[in-house]
Amino acid sequence: MRNYTVEDLLEAREKRVQQIEQLIKGYGNPLLAMRVNYPGLKKTNKLTMTIIREMGELLSSMFEQKLAFKTLQQGAEGPIFMVVVQEDVFALKRLAVEFEENHVLGRCLDLDVYDHSGRSVSRQELGYPKRKCYLCEDYAQHCVRARRHPEHEVIHYIEEKFRNYRGVKS
Repeated sequence: MRNYTVEDLLEAREKRVQQIEQLIKGYGNPLLAMRVNYPGLKKTNKLTMTIIREMGELLSSMFEQKLAFKTLQQGAEGPIFMVVVQEDVFALKRLAVEFEENHVLGRCLDLDVYDHSGRSVSRQELGYPKRKCYLCEDYAQHCVRARRHPEHEVIHYIEEKFRNYRGVKS
């Protein structure tokens, strides 16, 4: 796997935003983007690719007849699964939050929903609380910004959740 820089990460984010805007404009429907909440610059690896592929298949089956477009890409931001879904944007966001909260790998994932103008719909707009850190239960945003937890602890958590998902004992 390629070694990426911070500049690569920033450039990839800009390209993703542009692509999301183009897809929404082209299809006229909301878009769901899924990534693994993986720390550091080595976001594209065997674990993140496996998680995104499998969760992408699961989400595709959930939306079956409502899929207008889907893609799986990899790069500096790690693997990203995107689907344009013929669904009400708030219904789509509710499904995304329920997935994040209830699936064994849900807390390891970031499912962002974008409306018809390309704006990200927040959990708070639907009355859900902000996401909690999976290591300490503070708000995830606080921990990420403060770099509160070492990368290896976050990676270990994701690996453990994946083993639990697969039914493998550590």
